[in-house]
Amino acid sequence: MWQGVQAGRPGGSRPSTAYLLSEPSDTDRLRLFCFHHAGGGASAFNALRRSLEPRIEVVAVQLPGREGRLGHRMPGSLAELVAELDRSLDPYLSGGAYACYGHSMGALVAHDLIARRQRRGATPPVALVVGACRAPQRGTALAGHAEDTDDALIRTMLDIGGLSPELLRYPDWLHSAVALTRTDLRICAGRGSEVGEPLSCPIDVFQGADDPLVPAADALDWGRRSSVRCTPHRFEGGHFFFLRESPDAFAARLRTVLGDAVARAAADSLASGS
Repeated sequence: MWQGVQAGRPGGSRPSTAYLLSEPSDTDRLRLFCFHHAGGGASAFNALRRSLEPRIEVVAVQLPGREGRLGHRMPGSLAELVAELDRSLDPYLSGGAYACYGHSMGALVAHDLIARRQRRGATPPVALVVGACRAPQRGTALAGHAEDTDDALIRTMLDIGGLSPELLRYPDWLHSAVALTRTDLRICAGRGSEVGEPLSCPIDVFQGADDPLVPAADALDWGRRSSVRCTPHRFEGGHFFFLRESPDAFAARLRTVLGDAVARAAADSLASGS
C-alpha cells in the first residue's frame, strides 16, 4: 500500500532501465532484487538496503506510475508486467548469484518472473523469499477490494497499516494513493490462480503472525511451489511487519536465509563439478 510520494535515488550510475533506481555494482556480492507491495514503491526497501550492506546488494525494483515514475504507464496485466521485467532485468539477472524478495503483490510478481525465466531456461535465483502473500494458487488476498468505493478502500488500507492516517489531511495525495492501489489490485485480481510447474529454487515464506490477509494455511501452501524446499518464518506484526513491527528481525532473518542459500548453491555447484 501507499508509503510515500517520492523516493531518493541511491548512489550509483544511471541504469539502462527505468525499473531500477541505480545501476547494480559490478562486484561479487549477492544481488537481492526486491519487489514492492500494491500501492507502494521502491523506497519501501531503503532501510533494508542499509541493513544488508555491505555483503548483500539490495536492488529495489520500481514499478511504473509511482515515486520517480509518476508519468509511466502501468502495464495492463501481470503477465505483461512480468514480460517487461524479464526483458528489462535480464542483463542483471544473468551471470551472477541473485535472490528475490517480494512483499504482498511483489511476491506474485517475483514468483511469476522466476517462473517465466524458468520456462525459457534462464538462470534461477539461489532463493525466492516471499512476504505477506498467499500462495499463488490460493488467489490474491485483496482481489475482491479492487472495485471497492474509494471510502471502502481507504478503510481497508488503514486497517492493515498500508496507509498513514496523516495522509487523510491531504486530499490530492490521498486520491493518488487510492488510484495507484486500485490499479495494482486490478492487475493482481486479473492474474487468476494458475501456477505451472514448481520453481527449481528454494522458497522461504515470511509471514506476520497477526496478518489479517494471509492465514497460516495460505502461507504454508507455498510449499507446493518449490521442487527443492520451502521454509516458513513468522514475525511479530501484521501485513507490513517488515516496515513496522519487526524491521530489525526481518533484516536479520533475511541475512541468514540468503547466506544459507548462497552456501547451499556453492556446495551444489561443487558437488556437480560445475
